[in-house]
Amino acid sequence: MLDRRRILIDGSMAAGGGGYTYLVNMLPTLATLAPEATFLVLVRNAKLVEVLSPLPNIEVRVLPEIKWLGRIAFLLFRASRIASQWGADLYFSVGEYAPMKVSCPVVICFRNPNVFTSIKFDWSRYQKFRLATLRRLATLAGKRAARVIFVSHDSASWMGDAAGIPEARRAVIHHGADAEAWRSKLGSKPRGGSAGILSVSSIYRYKNFVRLVEAYCELASRLPDPPPLTIVGDDQDPEYSAELRRARERAGPLADRIHLVGAVPYEEIIGYYAESDLFIFPSYLETFGHPLLEALAAEVPVIAADIPVFREIAAESALYVDPFDSAAMAGAMERVLTDGTLAQELVSAGQQRLKLFTWQLAAERLATLLSEVVDED
Repeated sequence: MLDRRRILIDGSMAAGGGGYTYLVNMLPTLATLAPEATFLVLVRNAKLVEVLSPLPNIEVRVLPEIKWLGRIAFLLFRASRIASQWGADLYFSVGEYAPMKVSCPVVICFRNPNVFTSIKFDWSRYQKFRLATLRRLATLAGKRAARVIFVSHDSASWMGDAAGIPEARRAVIHHGADAEAWRSKLGSKPRGGSAGILSVSSIYRYKNFVRLVEAYCELASRLPDPPPLTIVGDDQDPEYSAELRRARERAGPLADRIHLVGAVPYEEIIGYYAESDLFIFPSYLETFGHPLLEALAAEVPVIAADIPVFREIAAESALYVDPFDSAAMAGAMERVLTDGTLAQELVSAGQQRLKLFTWQLAAERLATLLSEVVDED
């Protein structure tokens, strides 16, 4: 495997959201699998120190929190020097970006659908400039990398093609979930209740939350006393967040049942799943969709947008719905809330599905890939 190799893991672009989830879960498992290897982890979120530092073969270096242009400058001008001075045998970036020149092999992970999607969004000029810059940098990094990791076969296909990554350098490593750990944490918590209908994800316009609010209003016209709707996620799209708040206001008397929680520490997310009656993921653009696995692990029935990547991950353990049809979304929520047999069937299927998605499997595949790249050099 990785023997006594020195692996630099660059998490400097992953301050929160899916990147944080990945680092918190993947790295301790990877470090345990390769006890003779040494890992230097570059992060900007100081909370990661508490999770990663206790491991004897991991050194965590916390970088200053700066704007995205400053992060790009770090990648271009400082990251390679850190790798060289530390004596890295391999540079693994958990994001789409890597230094222009580095003295060791590079592996990167493509997870951000924003960067390569062909869907046209009404972004601001600033956002269009930002995404165009990131796409260019990701494309260049992909061309130089020894391997590019994708988190689903679906994203490997469309993102790999968009970035011009040869098939031979594409690798698919799914995310995982620690179902046993979630069950142990959930054991003492009351199930169902205050969260009601739950959706968890960073707020972007393609997450489709405005349509979800509209679907909830439709649901209320069918069910006299629907459970509340709870949306948990950090704000990554202020214009869309404002639109979401306006949609809540338009709900009139139902507004008090619609909870826009905002960002929640990862360690506290499980409480929302425990208090939910169902989980719905209406997003129509994803590379994986890790909250799907979290909901399955929490034994919550799942409704998901009918997009290829969600079927790849959840298979028969979710009820699928057209993400652009509010009435269909409302109908799916009504079915799960009123049909106990269907809800239990979804939960049971989810427990079987989770066996294919564990952090142990993901870390084993990552360790094998990194070892192959180092040996090739």
